Amino acid sequence: MSDDNNNKQADFLGRYGPWALVAGASHGIGSEFTRQVAAQGLNCILVARTEDTLQSLKSSLEGEYGVKVLIVTQDLSAPDAAARLLRATGERQIGLLIYNAGGDPFISQFLNTDAESWMSLLRLNTQTVLETSHTYGKRMVERGQGGVILVGSHAALGGVRKLGMYSATKAFSLNLGESLWAEWKDRGVDVLNLLISTVDTPMMRETMQRLNIPDAATMNLPQADDIVRLALAALPNGPTLVHPQDLESPDGELSLGDRRREHVINKSAEAAMFIGRD
Repeated sequence: MSDDNNNKQADFLGRYGPWALVAGASHGIGSEFTRQVAAQGLNCILVARTEDTLQSLKSSLEGEYGVKVLIVTQDLSAPDAAARLLRATGERQIGLLIYNAGGDPFISQFLNTDAESWMSLLRLNTQTVLETSHTYGKRMVERGQGGVILVGSHAALGGVRKLGMYSATKAFSLNLGESLWAEWKDRGVDVLNLLISTVDTPMMRETMQRLNIPDAATMNLPQADDIVRLALAALPNGPTLVHPQDLESPDGELSLGDRRREHVINKSAEAAMFIGRD
């Protein structure tokens, strides 16, 4: 490894280490996040419902990167999910929180799914996001360093047929993340919302095939490793990366993520006239 790469890895580890907590780590984007942060030397806490998958990932990370790995098997939609997660992580210094859980298993019109199932999705994408961001974010702010990545969806940008509750809960996460960026950006803690459309995973392919989408098995889809690499590079800038649109903006034009940053800055300054600057 070159001296430049060694310096970049040391900077990343110093800024976001020594532990990264990845909620929704078992496959796809979450799994790729664990590999790329482990490659930077961060120890990893893997959180998901499927222990077998996490055990395999743990062995791979430990063997390839020589990092420490803790497995936490739990359902993040449970009412006490954040409290249980806090007990499991104990006093470990978590410098990077990546909340990637929240895929929608209910691609359904609102009335075609029962209210309790929607409540489960609501807890997964709002309550647990809030509580984990508050708990671990407070510790980061007190230390004056750290990072939070909230993995979201283009659905957060507006209502979508058959994704009503998903889009509503992802909008909560997006607005919370942008607000935290505004509050923490001068206190040493970086916050990034990563909004993606689709990503090439076996689950995504299976879902598309189940829904009889043409060319589901062969359609060209974004790759998880590319998206994660871009997100980690964008983390110090925040608050929002919209993939792939932000990569396609013409020269001289603000990307959607840039426009959202300007909105947060301007609206925060405007609101401060009435609610204070603290």
